[in-house]
Amino acid sequence: MSEFAGRTEFWNIGYPFTGALVYLIAPIAIASIAYALRRRWKIWHTASADIDLGHASDRWRSFLSLLTVGLFAHKQFVRKRNLYAGIMHFSIFWGFLVLLIATTIAAFEFNAEKYLDWTWPTAHARVPLGFVWDVFGGGLATVGLLMAAWRRYMIRPGRLNTALDDGIVLTFLFGLLVSGFLIEGLRIGATELNPSSDYYDTSVTVWSPIGWVFAKALLGLGLSSSSLESTHAATWWIHAGIFVSAIIYASAKFSKFTHMIVSPMNWYYRSLRPRGALKPMRDFETLETFGAKDIPDLDWTQALSFDACTNCGRCQDACPAWASGKPLSPRKLIQGMRGYMEERAPVLLGTPEGETIPEPATSMVHDAIGDDVLCSCLTCAACLDACPVEINPIDSIVDMRRFLTLEEASTPDSAQSALQSIEQRGHPWRGTTLTRTSWMDGLDIPTLAEKPESEVLFWVGCSGALVQRGVDTTRSMASVLHKAGIDFAVLGDEETCTGDPARRLGNEYLFQIQAETNIGTFKQYDVKKIITTCPHCFNTMKNEYPQLGGNYDVIHYTAFVGDLLKEGKLKPTEAGIGKIGTVTYHDSCYLGRHNGEFGAPREIMSSIPGLDFVEMDRNQEQAFCCGAGGGRMWMEEEGERVNHMRTDQFLETGADTVAVSCPFCIQMFDEGIGSKGEEDGKKAVDLISILDQATE
Repeated sequence: MSEFAGRTEFWNIGYPFTGALVYLIAPIAIASIAYALRRRWKIWHTASADIDLGHASDRWRSFLSLLTVGLFAHKQFVRKRNLYAGIMHFSIFWGFLVLLIATTIAAFEFNAEKYLDWTWPTAHARVPLGFVWDVFGGGLATVGLLMAAWRRYMIRPGRLNTALDDGIVLTFLFGLLVSGFLIEGLRIGATELNPSSDYYDTSVTVWSPIGWVFAKALLGLGLSSSSLESTHAATWWIHAGIFVSAIIYASAKFSKFTHMIVSPMNWYYRSLRPRGALKPMRDFETLETFGAKDIPDLDWTQALSFDACTNCGRCQDACPAWASGKPLSPRKLIQGMRGYMEERAPVLLGTPEGETIPEPATSMVHDAIGDDVLCSCLTCAACLDACPVEINPIDSIVDMRRFLTLEEASTPDSAQSALQSIEQRGHPWRGTTLTRTSWMDGLDIPTLAEKPESEVLFWVGCSGALVQRGVDTTRSMASVLHKAGIDFAVLGDEETCTGDPARRLGNEYLFQIQAETNIGTFKQYDVKKIITTCPHCFNTMKNEYPQLGGNYDVIHYTAFVGDLLKEGKLKPTEAGIGKIGTVTYHDSCYLGRHNGEFGAPREIMSSIPGLDFVEMDRNQEQAFCCGAGGGRMWMEEEGERVNHMRTDQFLETGADTVAVSCPFCIQMFDEGIGSKGEEDGKKAVDLISILDQATE
């Protein structure tokens, strides 16, 4: 070992007895974690609803992609609006990972040289590698932990719910870090800086700057070599004790330590469905319970996701319902579901197979969560987008909504009226005087019945045909298609609601009726390509109809028109935009976050000469919902209105016009602008209407 003088991490450990003890403790620690996970696995599987995990190859591909960009690159953590927290988490993760790698390599090096008379390859770079371990491992870990302590106990951001567990975890991590570098400092002081030591070599001490600082401080206290050695041995055991204690704590209590295992598991088992597609239900004739009344009515990956939550509050910060004073906090919902699962688990696990599970003392839906919480969700996916570990509260919310709607007929009156209208009239707009074909007056628009060979079906949608603001958009869309020479047709009176509102309000039965009706119509006309102006219709037909066998090429108009512009089939002019003024753009949740379409609308605006465009502060992935999603369009809203908050964000830009690409959004902005008394100077316009106006 003389070739590597000055680098002997295990010089004072007391092999072989100590080594044997360490190698005995390690399997026990691993076994305790395995036992804890096995116990938790059983709890997760008390949620026993059917689940389709898909192909393992697809799951592994998705998992490795998330692992690369999510964990190693920390894309989900290091975000514009969470930069401090992102840097903090990045530093802690990579700091301790580097230190773990360093410890593992040092153990391999020592044992290979001592017992196998073989030099481990890394031994040749022991000194420079020590610098990497010290600076990047210790340095990053130190920065991360100090940032964590400062943020949690000094800054105290509102979203954090500091608990005893947080302090215990931080104490363990600080203890590991400080004791580890104290060991290093004691070693350096007793060997590399000790002229009487066989390992004396001052030239290598600078390669461990943190350890060197500890060594100088200890030597400055006047400690003798023997004192350094005895303290080193004692501290080594303290360090090992802290590590084992942390493992035991993590095993006994599913704490934040366990998210290092459970979070990657949640990545692997997360739904591979398109984000905009809700979890399907089985054949109604085979179901005993509709929706989720109790834990067994959920699938086990949902239960897993409850444990993957670290209570960070990012979802809560992003949630427009919470921001507007509604009772829904995605963080509290997930934590509430976790608490209910733990409370219910002993009964579920203790019930022999085949026997009826005793009724719970408290209701999961009404007590653990609350009806008003479930009704507040906009299904906007802001929470899912913000979550670094891909927890999806929407599936659980809609599962419980299904129970409320289908089992208890407990739907808010205004929403129930919309559902009844869909059932009776094929649309949710009770009281409208318009028909499915009113918008076509004066236009030469063929129906598929008249022109079944048409290349493209233009899906108008309920709002596009039966709400006047939607009619304006629909007519502009038809005009643009004519200008581009597109061979299209509509269904006219054969069109009926896609079922989107019904599904999000929890009436899965009505959704399936509507979907099957439309799929039957599409089959009759051999429909292959569909364009639509409504992101909700687009999402439902594109992502959810395949669950029922309806597979089509469904395109939102922003992407379709964007291609027409690139092909030169549409030529907007500066003169055509008139006095529209400065324009900003609102990203629809179901076009943007749910389906990832952010570029096409902006490409359309950039193609219009002279258009003065300015972004809202909250845009694209971080755009704020208009307030109409999740069936909320047909519910009364108490307290501060979400659309008023989004309208304020529009007004803050100073723009004259907010462009949208969703009929729900335009209605919400119209109401919001009117409520602010700004209807004379500000307006909401669908982007297709702006393009139509600007195009010859």
